Amino acid sequence: MSASDPYLAQPLEGVFAIEASAGTGKTFTLATLLARLVIERGLGVDGILAVTFTEAATQELRARVRRRLLLAAELAAGNECPGADDAPLMRRLIDAHLARGTETPAALRRRLRQAADGIDLAAISTIHGFCLRVLREHPLESGQGFDPPELLASDSELRAAIAADLWRAHARDVAAVEDLHALWPQGPDALAADLALLTGEPVLRPPPPADLPDPGPMLQAAQQAFAEAARTHGDAFRDELLRAVEGKVLHGGSYRADWIQDLFDQLRRWCSGVPDAPFEHGKLGQLHRDTLRLRTSKAGAGRTPDSPLCDAVEAYAHALAEAGRMTGARRVALLHRVREDARRRLEAHKRQARVLTYDDLIARVADALDGPHADALVARLRAQYRVALVDEFQDTDPRQWRIFHRTFGAASPEPALFLVGDPKQAIYRFRGGDVETYLDAVATAQEAPPLAHNFRSRPCVLQGIEALYAQAQAVHEADADKVPPPFIDGRIRFHPVQPGGKRDDAAYLRNGAPAPAVTLWRAPLPTEVDRSGKLKPHSAPASRELATRACVAAIHSVLRDAREGRATIGDRPVQPGDIAVLVRTHRDATRMRDALAAAGIPAVAAGRQSLFATPEAHELHTLLQALVHGADDQRLRAALATVLLGHDAHAIAALARGEALQRWQLEALGWRERLQRGGPLALVGELCAQAARRLLGLADGERRLTNYLQLAEHLQEAQRTTLGLHGLLDWLARAIAGASADDEAQQLRLESDARRVQIVTLHKSKGLEYPLVFLPYAGIGARAPSPGRRVVVHDGHGRALHWKLQEEASGWERACEAWLQGERAENARLLYVGLTRARDALWLATGLFYNHAQSPLWTMVSDLDALVARAPDAIAIDAAPPPAQLPWLGADEKDDVPRARAPKRPLASDWWVYSFTQLANADAGHDLSSAATQPAPGGRDEPDPDPDAAPTDATDTDTDIDVDPRFGGTRFGVVLHEVFEHADFAAWQGWHAGDDAPAGERRKITEALGKGGYAAADIDDGVALIVPMVGHTLNTRLPEGTTLAAVPDAHRRPEIEFQFALAPTRVDALLSLLHRHGLLTGRQGFGLRRRLEGLMTGLIDLTYLHDGRWYVLDWKSNRLPGYAPAQLQDAMAHNEYHLQALLYTLALHRWLRFRLGEAYDYARDFGGVRYLFCRGIDATRNDGQGIHAWRFDPDLVHALDALFAGDSTRSHAGGQGSGHAPPEPAGCAPSSDPGEGPGPQTPNPAGSAPSSPREEGPGRRTPNPAGSAPSPASGGGPGWGPPEPTK
Repeated sequence: MSASDPYLAQPLEGVFAIEASAGTGKTFTLATLLARLVIERGLGVDGILAVTFTEAATQELRARVRRRLLLAAELAAGNECPGADDAPLMRRLIDAHLARGTETPAALRRRLRQAADGIDLAAISTIHGFCLRVLREHPLESGQGFDPPELLASDSELRAAIAADLWRAHARDVAAVEDLHALWPQGPDALAADLALLTGEPVLRPPPPADLPDPGPMLQAAQQAFAEAARTHGDAFRDELLRAVEGKVLHGGSYRADWIQDLFDQLRRWCSGVPDAPFEHGKLGQLHRDTLRLRTSKAGAGRTPDSPLCDAVEAYAHALAEAGRMTGARRVALLHRVREDARRRLEAHKRQARVLTYDDLIARVADALDGPHADALVARLRAQYRVALVDEFQDTDPRQWRIFHRTFGAASPEPALFLVGDPKQAIYRFRGGDVETYLDAVATAQEAPPLAHNFRSRPCVLQGIEALYAQAQAVHEADADKVPPPFIDGRIRFHPVQPGGKRDDAAYLRNGAPAPAVTLWRAPLPTEVDRSGKLKPHSAPASRELATRACVAAIHSVLRDAREGRATIGDRPVQPGDIAVLVRTHRDATRMRDALAAAGIPAVAAGRQSLFATPEAHELHTLLQALVHGADDQRLRAALATVLLGHDAHAIAALARGEALQRWQLEALGWRERLQRGGPLALVGELCAQAARRLLGLADGERRLTNYLQLAEHLQEAQRTTLGLHGLLDWLARAIAGASADDEAQQLRLESDARRVQIVTLHKSKGLEYPLVFLPYAGIGARAPSPGRRVVVHDGHGRALHWKLQEEASGWERACEAWLQGERAENARLLYVGLTRARDALWLATGLFYNHAQSPLWTMVSDLDALVARAPDAIAIDAAPPPAQLPWLGADEKDDVPRARAPKRPLASDWWVYSFTQLANADAGHDLSSAATQPAPGGRDEPDPDPDAAPTDATDTDTDIDVDPRFGGTRFGVVLHEVFEHADFAAWQGWHAGDDAPAGERRKITEALGKGGYAAADIDDGVALIVPMVGHTLNTRLPEGTTLAAVPDAHRRPEIEFQFALAPTRVDALLSLLHRHGLLTGRQGFGLRRRLEGLMTGLIDLTYLHDGRWYVLDWKSNRLPGYAPAQLQDAMAHNEYHLQALLYTLALHRWLRFRLGEAYDYARDFGGVRYLFCRGIDATRNDGQGIHAWRFDPDLVHALDALFAGDSTRSHAGGQGSGHAPPEPAGCAPSSDPGEGPGPQTPNPAGSAPSSPREEGPGRRTPNPAGSAPSPASGGGPGWGPPEPTK
C-alpha cells in the first residue's frame, strides 16, 4: 500500500464497515488501524480487541502487528528501513504524530518497543477465545461461577445421552411413540443430531398450538357411521360402479373394474371386524360425488352413479382430515415440549458436570448482555477494551452480532467498532454463519473506504475474473426475470479491484511468454439427443469422468513443460506443490487424487473421514488386545497379521508352538514394556520406523503411516486419564464405536503437502492462495438438495427454525423456497472463493455437463465468444479432448532431494521422567502417579480412610491427637501441606498449646480446607485439629537448636520443584550402591525397568538455612501407632522414605554445587534431612518425638551423584558408610548436633556478606548471606539462591 492509504485518516470512533474483497490486504489494514490506535490514541495492545475467525489468523495478525510496531519504533528513532514495504506509510504516520508535539521521538520509541514486547498480551483472539475470557474475568457480571468449567471439544456424546433420555421420557404411550418416530424416523440418533438446532435457534415454527380436543371419539364415531353405511350400501354401490364402467358412463382411465373390486373387498373385510384402525385405500377418494361427476363421460351425463355411501365416504374423509390436523398439532406440541425439556436437561447436565461447549461460550456472553447486569458488564468490557475490530465478519451469526453491537456498536455508550468482511466469501452457512446478519449489521454502520487493490494475483488474473462476473451480470440484465444475478442475492455485488503493483503478468511463463490467466476447457459435445432432437447433457458420471481426465491432462502438460524449462514461476520451474485442485466434496477429492496417481503425479488430499473409522485404528486395537492378553496366542497372531506388523498368512501358519512363537511372545513382552515406559507414541513410532520401508512401498503407505502416528498421539493423550492398559484398550474401543466424521478433532491429518499437488475442498481453501488453481467440477450442476425435516431461514421477522409440520398453515413451502435460494447463493459464493484463490493462473472445465444450467458458472461461460471478447489477453479456450492415455510422469530425477537430517545423539528407548513416587510404585503397576511426568503434590503419605472400617481407638497410640476419619488420607495430607506452604512462620512464634491460630492464619487454614473439598460443617473441626498440629510443629526445637518459627522468611523456601538429568543408570548398579550403604535392602528392582535414563523430578516441601547450613525438610501426615524413634524408623523403612530423602538431598547438593562451585562442600555445608511427622510432635516435650533427623554419608551422596552422571568408576568408590549409628541405615548419620560434620566451622552472622574464596583459609567455608537459599526449579528467583562465588 502507498503512503496515501485512506486508512491513515480514517476516524477511529464510530461504527464502520470495511468490505475487503479477496486478496486486498485486509490483514495489512487491520495492522494499520491497530498501529494508529497505539501511536495516536496511546492505547496499549491489551486495550484493543481484535477478533478473527481462526487461531491461525490470530497468530498471523499478532505477528503482523508486532512487526509493524517494531518498524514504527525504528522509524521513530530516526532509522531508515528501506527493505520494508510499509515503511513509507509508517513514516507518514510517525511524522504526523510527532508533529503534534505531544510526545518526543524517544518516548514514542520506548512506548512502541514496549507494545511490541507485550504483543503476547494483546487481545487478539477468536470469538470463542474472547467469550471465554469474558466469562472468566467477569464472572459476577456474566452470571458465571468463579471456577471455570471444562471446555468440550465435541458434545456429540453428551447430545446422544440427552437424546436417549428425552426419548425415554416422552415415549409415554403408543401415540407418543408414533409421534416421536414421525418427528425423527431414525430414532434417538436423529434427535441427537437435531438437538443443537432445536435448542439453539430462538424461534421455532410452527408455534405451539392451543389445546385441542382428543380426535379419538370424533374419529371413532365417523368410522362407525362409515362402516354401517358400507355394510348397508356397499354391495349395491359396487355393482352400480361396475356397470357404469362397463357402459362407459365413467372414464375408463379413471375408473377400472379391478381396483373397484379390490376396494370393496377390502372394505368388506374391514367392516366384518371391529373397525378400530382407520380404513385406508388409495382410491377411496374416487367415491366422492364431485369426483364421480367430474369423471362422468359426455355420453353418460345424468347417469352418474350415486349412493348414500358417498355421503358416508365424504364425512369419513373429513373426519380423517380433522384427525390428521389434530395429530399434526399434537406433534407440534410434542416438538416444543421436547425442545424445552432438552434445554433444561442440557443446562442441568453441563452445570453439574462443570462443562461447556464452544457454542455455549457465545450464548452465555450474549445472554449476559441481555440480562440484568448488562450495563455493568458493558462498562467493565469498555474499560478493558476501548475499541474492537472484527475480522471475517461475514461469517458471523445473530448472537455474535448482539455481543459486538451491545458492547462496541451503536447500542453502546461510546461506539468504537470496525467490521471487516466480504459477503462474497460467506460460505459457512452449514456451521451457522449468517450472511443476512452481516448485511443487516452493515446497513447500520458507516461505510469505510473500500479496499480496492489486490496484492495477490497477476493483473491478467484480475482481468479474467472481472470478465467472468461482468459476463454473468450482462446475462442477468438481459433476462432478469429468469436469470438471477451472479451472487443470486442482488444485495451482494462483484466489485472490480485494481492490481496492487506487487505482481506482474510475466511472473508465470509458458513457452517464454506470459501464460493465459484463465483457461476454459470446453468439453466435447454429447452424442445423445432427446425426443425434441436437442442434445442431452452428459450424465453425472460422464461429466465427472471428462472433467477429471481433462484436469489431469492439463496438470500433466504443465509439469512436463516445467521439466523441459517451458513453464516457470519467477525464476524456477513449476513444481507439483504450486498446483491446487479445488473440489466441492471429499468424494471428488478422492477421485482426483486417484486419477493423478494413475498418471504418476504426486498428490495429497484431505478426506472427510474419522481417524477412528480407519483400518489403522482397528489394527492398533488388535495390537493392544494382544499386549493386554499376553497369554493369548490367537490375539498375538491377529496382531502379527496387521499391515503394521506385516506377516502374511503363510508366516502366521508357520508359527507353531515352538521357538518361532516363543520368540514373538518375548517380542510382544518387549512391546508391552515399551508401551508402559514410553507410552503409545513411543511404541507405535518404533514399530512405524521398523516397517517404514515396507509401508512406503504400498500405494497408500504414507497415508497409513500418518494414521498410525496420529492415532498414537491420541492414545498418548488418553493414557493420562485411563487406568492402565485395560483402560487404554477400552478407550480406543469406545472411540472406534463412536467415530464421527463431523468431529473435527477426529479428522484425518494430511500425510504430506511437500512437492505434491494439493487437492483441497473449497471450504478449506478459504483464506489460502495457490499459484495455479484448477476447478474441474465447477461447471457440473448438482441435484436440487432436499431440505429434509427442518430448515433455518430468514423470514420477515428474522431467523427462524421451520419444522415440516402443518405445512399449509405454517409456511413450510415458503421456508423451503427461501432455503433453496440460500443454498444457490452459497454455491455462487463458493465459486467466488475458488476463483480468487489463484495467484498466477486459473483453469476451469465447461460444457454441456450434467445440470450445467444450475451451476453458478454457467451464466459466465454460456457465451464463450462474448466472454473472451471482454478480456482477450487474459482468457484462453481449450477445446482439445483429453488423451485416452497419458505417459507416466513419475518423480523428477533432476529434483534435489533434501538430505535427511542425521541425529546428533542417540535417544535411548528407556528415556523417561522419573520421580520417587514412580519408582516406589513401580512394582505395583497400577498407581497413576507412577506414570506421571510431573512431581506429585505433597500429602500422599497415607491411604485414604476406609469408610467401612471400624473406628480406631485413640488410646492405642502414644499421641493425644484424636483419630477422626474425616481428617485422614491423601485429601487431609494435601490440605496440611497447603497450610504449611502458605503459613507465616514468624506469626506462630510464641504460640502455646491451647492458643488459637495467630491473626490471619486461621483464614489460611479455612481456605485450605475449603479448597480440599471439605464441607462447611467440617471446617471448624478441621481448624481445631490443624491449629495445634501447625503450632507444635513450628515451635518444636529441631536438632540444630532452632525452631522453624524462628527461621527468617528469607532463609527458607517452600515447595521447591526440581529436575536433574539422569544418565543411563543400570538398576542393579543403583541397588548395589544403596544396599552397600544399608538402604532399601529389601528391594530387588523397580518394576520391569532394567535401566533408568531421563529426568528425575520431585517437590521438596521445605528447604531452609540455619547457621550457614542447608537442610531438607518434609512434612508427613502419617497416622502411626506411636512416634518414638523406633516407630519412626519403621515408618521410614516401610514407605522407603530414605530413597525420597536421598533424591532430595542429591537435588539440593547438585544445585548448591552449581551455584557455589568450589566454595561448596557437602560434608561441611549440608546440615541434613528432617522428616517431621506432624501428628506426633509436641513442642512442650522437646524430646524429639515425631522428628526423624539424619544426614546421608558424603561417600553415598558423591557415589550416587557420579552414578546418575554416568561415571560408574566413581560410583563404585562409595564404600560402606561411616559415622552412622544403629538403627539408622548405613548410609545415614543421625543429626543432633549443630556442629556436626568434619572440618572446622565458621558461623555466619545474619546479614553478613559473602567472602571471597581467596580470602578464606584452609578448612573455612564460604559464609552465606542472609536472604539467600537454593531454588532448583526457578534458577534462584529474585533475591533468592546462593550467590555466585566472587572472583
